[in-house]
Parts: sequence; structure tokens; C-alpha cells
Amino acid sequence: MKYPILTASLLALAASAQAGSPASIYCPPIGFVTGNTAVNASFEVAQAGVPVGTETCWTPRGGSTNSAAANWTMHSSNGGAKVCSTLVPSNAPGASGNLMLKFRAGGNEGGVFQSIPNTVGKTYMFSAWVKVSKGQVAMQSSGGNTGPVSWSTKHGEWEQLRVCTDSTGATDTMVIYNQDPNGGLFYVDRVELRETAPGP
Repeated sequence: MKYPILTASLLALAASAQAGSPASIYCPPIGFVTGNTAVNASFEVAQAGVPVGTETCWTPRGGSTNSAAANWTMHSSNGGAKVCSTLVPSNAPGASGNLMLKFRAGGNEGGVFQSIPNTVGKTYMFSAWVKVSKGQVAMQSSGGNTGPVSWSTKHGEWEQLRVCTDSTGATDTMVIYNQDPNGGLFYVDRVELRETAPGP
């Protein structure tokens, strides 16, 4: 199976974005058109053939590969840094289910993504809970070099990252990835993707 190659465009985004900016948790007044349409949003389903608790690692030569969680794809850096993912017991706040995804990135751009179909002219709210042990996590709603982007600000604590799009942007991919060139370790759970409509 072929996956989109995101590396060059993500690198361009990282260069143009401000890594020091705070986590984006604000969206303009909105209403939801759909429920949560993210697939395997709480990482409760393992990739076929990968038992829960088994670390899945990959040293890429280009492209992408499956993560330990079904419907989520691993991504790495232009330099081919090793990346690893594992489904582990969740301690995320709220109704998060039993499992979460642990991700180790050997360099920048290591993380997971999920493609979004049929987004032309639509607006979306995309959010996720992350706990960063090392590095800094960025979340964006496009596999290209356009935003919006939300950045983590804490270590060792859960925080919610959120972005909202407008109908003019390219919303084609939910991306959650480390953006520290020295590598990173983070946990992610409770992903949401909802189509939105203007609020009152």
C-alpha cells in the first residue's frame, strides 16, 4: 500500500511556523455538523498482527508505514530517523478508553497521520490530547505547508491541542508529530475530527 509522502512539505511548514507559540485551544464560535469522524480516534484498535504493548519500529527509506494503531500511519524525517509506536494503557483525562499511542521519534517530523477525504469547501475542528515527555509536538490539519498549526507547551502533563480550519485551506490530513530535531517521546489520545458550521 502506498501512502502520501509528507516529509518535504512538513519540513517547509516547520520552517515557516513559530515553534515557540502557545498551544492553540481557541476556535471561533462554531457548531458541529458531524460527530467525531476520526477513525480509531482513541487508539483502541491495534494494527493487524501487532499485539498491544508491542513496539513497532521503522527506519525509513522514504514514504510511510503503519503504526501500532489501526488506521494511523507513521511518518519520519527527511534524514530517515528511526520512529517507534506502541499501544499502551491510557491515563489521558476524560473518557479516553483503555489504550493510547506512545510514539518515539529519532528526529523532527516523527509522528502519525490519518488522511481526511472529501474536504473541499468544508470547515473542520481537529483536536487531540498529548503528553510530551521529550521534544515538542505540533498538530496540523494538512499534509502540505499550510496551517493552522497547534504546538505543545508542556512536558509531563496532558494538554489539548486544537486547530480550526476555514473553507479556503487544504484540510486533507490529520498530523500529530514531534518537531524537535533532537527527537521526542510523546503520548496521544482522544483525537477528534468534526465538520463545523459558523456559530450564532
